[in-house]
Amino acid sequence: MTTHAPQIHTGLMIQIANGDKNALAQLYQTISPRLLGIILRLVRRRDWAEEILHDTFIQIWQSAMEYDAKRGEPQIWLSHIARNRAIDYLRKHENRCCSVEDITEAEQNVQAQLPAEDIHQEARRLQHCIEHLPSEQRQSIALAYYRGLSQTEIAESMNQPEGTVKSWIRRALAHLKECVGL
Repeated sequence: MTTHAPQIHTGLMIQIANGDKNALAQLYQTISPRLLGIILRLVRRRDWAEEILHDTFIQIWQSAMEYDAKRGEPQIWLSHIARNRAIDYLRKHENRCCSVEDITEAEQNVQAQLPAEDIHQEARRLQHCIEHLPSEQRQSIALAYYRGLSQTEIAESMNQPEGTVKSWIRRALAHLKECVGL
């Protein structure tokens, strides 16, 4: 992404909140490949991912007025919407991945499908950062973000106290934020 993408996306979000359909179309053109990649990592089926992406943009249109630029960049807000829509879809259809290995394989397949070079660079940087996490933090993040498990579910699946899992996730996210450069 260019360094101007957050400002461009913020402007588009303001226009969308004011009912500008052309701004929604522009936002779709610029951010949909990234959101589709996030969704594909979770659902691992392109037909489902495209349906979820459509639902994501409907939700963006309907809730654009809720976006607050002071709380973060539009890409982060939009990514959360896409991720949450995918998790909701998986929960509704009970089609989750079975293991961390499946998640890693799906992530590698999606990275090969992402169209823009800047997204590839970001993905490689993030993958590098994830690889340098301690294994319990890496597994906790994978279970939370790729399988959509709650911290309680992660604690149960890893046979660890919930407080420990919360600490692992918090430390992992702090490391990733610093490593990626946000």
